Amino acid sequence: MRMKVLVSIAALAVYAVPAWPATATFNAPTAFPAGTSPVAIAVGDFNRDGFPDLAVANGNNGNQVTIMTGSANGVFTTLGSYTVGSDPVAVAVGDFNNDGNLDLAVVNYSSASVSILLGTGTGSFQAALNFTVGKEPYALALGDFNGDGNLDVAVADFADNNVAVLLGVGNGTFTGGLRFGTGVNPRAIAVGDFNGDGILDLAVANYFSNTVSILVGKGDGTFHPPATFGVGTEPIAIVVADFNGDGKPDLAVANYASANVSILLSTASGTGLQQARNYAAGSQPLSLAVGDFNADGKPDLVVVNGSSNSIGILLGKGTGAFPQPVSYFSGVGSVFVATGNFNGDAATDVVVADESANSVSVLLAGSGGTFPHERGYPTGAGPASMAIADFNHDGNVDLVMADSNLSAVSILLGNGNGSFRLPVNYPVGNGPRFVVVGDFNKDGHTDIAVADYDSSEVSILLNAGDGSFRPAVNYKVGNEPIGLAVADLNGNGNLDLLVANYSSSTVSILYGAGDGTFGKAVDYPVGVNPQFIAVADINGDGLPDFVTANHSNTVSIVLAKSGAGFNRPTELSVGTDPTCLAMTDLNGDGKVDMAVVNFETGNSVLSVLLGNGDGTFGPPADYPIGSSDYLVVADFNGDGIPDIAVNNITLDSVVILQGQGNAVFQAGLNYAVGADPTALAAGDFQNNGKQSLAVAAYNSQQVSVLVNTTAAAQ
Repeated sequence: MRMKVLVSIAALAVYAVPAWPATATFNAPTAFPAGTSPVAIAVGDFNRDGFPDLAVANGNNGNQVTIMTGSANGVFTTLGSYTVGSDPVAVAVGDFNNDGNLDLAVVNYSSASVSILLGTGTGSFQAALNFTVGKEPYALALGDFNGDGNLDVAVADFADNNVAVLLGVGNGTFTGGLRFGTGVNPRAIAVGDFNGDGILDLAVANYFSNTVSILVGKGDGTFHPPATFGVGTEPIAIVVADFNGDGKPDLAVANYASANVSILLSTASGTGLQQARNYAAGSQPLSLAVGDFNADGKPDLVVVNGSSNSIGILLGKGTGAFPQPVSYFSGVGSVFVATGNFNGDAATDVVVADESANSVSVLLAGSGGTFPHERGYPTGAGPASMAIADFNHDGNVDLVMADSNLSAVSILLGNGNGSFRLPVNYPVGNGPRFVVVGDFNKDGHTDIAVADYDSSEVSILLNAGDGSFRPAVNYKVGNEPIGLAVADLNGNGNLDLLVANYSSSTVSILYGAGDGTFGKAVDYPVGVNPQFIAVADINGDGLPDFVTANHSNTVSIVLAKSGAGFNRPTELSVGTDPTCLAMTDLNGDGKVDMAVVNFETGNSVLSVLLGNGDGTFGPPADYPIGSSDYLVVADFNGDGIPDIAVNNITLDSVVILQGQGNAVFQAGLNYAVGADPTALAAGDFQNNGKQSLAVAAYNSQQVSVLVNTTAAAQ
């Protein structure tokens, strides 16, 4: 049975560092089937064709290792699988019989053993030989610990609080089974010469004692008692590299509960380690690997974040310091990361074991395209809607998410380069479904309004002026508010709110007082079960009108009266279950047009209706869009013509429909994002004049950011 991971909270110093000039970018992940419950990966050229291959441990009470052969373009093909012990959790590559072919060593958690599979050099392996180790082994490391020229194996035995050492004979068999004490519950292990004596030592991450144990090797396969160094809370992974360029091995440790990476640099004398410095790593880091992702010759780090289905890239400056991580979506149930050069270019690529998806995801570094670089950032639970604004007046676009399962909004402040900081949450009403922004008290700061579906109210959060927000003030509206829009409806200079109430089939108007407060809701009937609302001057009279998308297969067009208030709605049939709409000029004639998403699983349709300028619309032009229920309009390719982006909840992707002029659209590329994309927002996240995309991914509890790299229009 697997160890149950306990989550605790601890405060550790996180060192701020400046932004680095070098960058690293990754294509969206490509998933390849990898057997049931892949939990660990090792990289090696098993068939000697010059391309890296993969060995994948299929855990979760399984007993297989899957072999996947690589190719010149980073594509992997499953070659076969081999039986090992029960519940394999770690795998390593080495030549254990000195025949020049790569072999495998696999740690089996439940059967307390190590399986050795000798390679033939063709990509196939002989049947496993099994060797007993201690209770609940979790990790292994390889090295020649006794100086006889043969590879040995060191295994971290979680339940026994020790390391088991198996000494290699040179023919693929092992002797020994020596035990050496560690801290409490060793969870990861690495090898290096940490005292500069030319003999390999062991570094062990101890999960429940929050330490790293250094076991100095004697050169005969035995080790001295451990020296202990403090790290973050619940260290779960460890790697060795020279992070500051002094020629001495340093350590990086991923800490699960404290959500950071501890860096332990070698001392100047090379005979010990300095005190740990901690750097943010994203939520619940599970695995850690080293690579040069931006090809600058300095070691970088990649960490898997278990709670957000993402990896975080920490680019090393070469001094031992690391910046805030840049996140990329990596697949559903990501648990382990490894690195290699999978397509033969100058940069290191990444492969991730996605346990829940029964696949591995390969992220190739540094290639081009319009939106090649998807980055994932954690949000609260169930992000359902988002809006953009500069909340802290730093000139960078920020994000606000309505987290429907958390009853909060998440604020992600932008860095101005397409990346975002970790979220800060503010409580609102129950079941927030939609969020809009505006300056409701006319103090020059952008405030937030949220439609709270379960509590039938709207929450107002006033900006304190620095990007933080005061406690929410709530206003009652109709039943189950699900859509929200903002406009000055009565021309008094104050922003008002329009709320689409699903169950009561009304729109509630909250007129703003200009000081951040609002009057009692005034209700107007619309079609049955409105799901979305938008505001525009549809008939050209200078007054703001509104339109709702209704579950009853219609849109309601509600024109403003010349004095005050609104006329009764006009119902317009557009398609099945319209869920989202945009009101804007799509063909450049100065009249407001309509773009509507009509939802049907696998058969959603985008309907484009040209406005006549008098409150009426022409017949729809329909475009098939898969399984979509949301859209956003923006000029993504810089040609001056509006484009449309839609989500695809079945494929976990976004599709860009490029405008051709005259409100005609052509389906474009499909970009992978997080699981169950629910809402989109477009904005200039890099301050370069290009519209990038942010996508709220409901099931993976993250926002995926697609950075626009389109060349400037000629």
